[in-house]
Amino acid sequence: MDDSHVNSKSLGDIYRIIYQYKECSRQEIAGLLGISLPTVTQNLTQLRNLGFIYNAGNFESTGGRKPTILRCVPNARYAMGIDITRNHLSVVIIDLDLNIIADKRIRVPYKETPEYFNTIHTETEEMIQKHIPDRSRLLGAGISMPVIIGSDQKSITYATVIQASPNIYEKLSSAIDAPTLLFNDSNSAGLAESWRAHCTQPMIYISLSSSVGGANMNNQTIYTGDNWRGCEFGHMTIVPNGKRCYCGRYGCLDAYCSSNVLADFTGGDLKKFFAQLNHNKGLQNIFSQYLDQLAIAVNNLRMCYDCNIVLGGYVGAYMAEYIHIFRKKAIKLNPFEQDGSFIQVCHYRTEAAAVGAAIYYINQFIQEF
Repeated sequence: MDDSHVNSKSLGDIYRIIYQYKECSRQEIAGLLGISLPTVTQNLTQLRNLGFIYNAGNFESTGGRKPTILRCVPNARYAMGIDITRNHLSVVIIDLDLNIIADKRIRVPYKETPEYFNTIHTETEEMIQKHIPDRSRLLGAGISMPVIIGSDQKSITYATVIQASPNIYEKLSSAIDAPTLLFNDSNSAGLAESWRAHCTQPMIYISLSSSVGGANMNNQTIYTGDNWRGCEFGHMTIVPNGKRCYCGRYGCLDAYCSSNVLADFTGGDLKKFFAQLNHNKGLQNIFSQYLDQLAIAVNNLRMCYDCNIVLGGYVGAYMAEYIHIFRKKAIKLNPFEQDGSFIQVCHYRTEAAAVGAAIYYINQFIQEF
């Protein structure tokens, strides 16, 4: 078979195979792509010379010469993620293996002032200079915010949690010396969770932070909806004419299941709430009511999507200890199932949104290699 005509395309295909499988042999690549061993060898040599793959030892022999283990070089490229919230700024750098190379979280209220944007510039530059000696290896910086992003990923179509101005992209991008795009925080967190769990099946991610949002992941791809407002779970009505939500409507999930609903009972400190929970009857009653409302939302999502549901965000980070209790509450509402194992706890306990914003650039690099 003469496959010389696919050599240029093969370079990217081979790199993506190695990246997807984490490690493989020359023979496995040839079989998966249906190309000859000489073509594979030629492209592997080029990838090694470019610094994108390396030999990581040998597989066990199956009767002949031991095949070489091929892996991607994690630090061949990096991406930065920045998560902006009402009161905090988080910055992370990840490599191609999604390892968090550096991270920093500082308390700084969101204000569109020269001082605020100077803080972003200073923090990002210090991290880049310290952890990425070769700046050409930085793919870009994704910025996660609790807003609804336009399809151009440079505009904002709805912002209530923080008061972002129409030209916020220009202000932020001018403060960061790297390619930059905007991302919804919950979508970013869902993307990070999907990639971290190597999830190729559909998955619903619920972000239970100071606002409630979510993501619908399918084979590590975000469903955004026609207007990029998909999975705004926080604004599902779960109690008709119920509590007032920050959006101005009544009975939204956000009014019942944001992290503030719990943290407000311990002076705004969620960590303190869970530290006291096991020996404070009053907090236990509050948490039980919280879980009752969350169970309604989770059951509705299970009925709609029939897939795994991951609890994330600030509250999700504490849910591992209470997941069995919550599964029982949710299953009582489910007419079809007795097993609540489809309800899972997030892998990323912190900085999921920042990591997800960075993953966009990792994915873009892999797909366009």
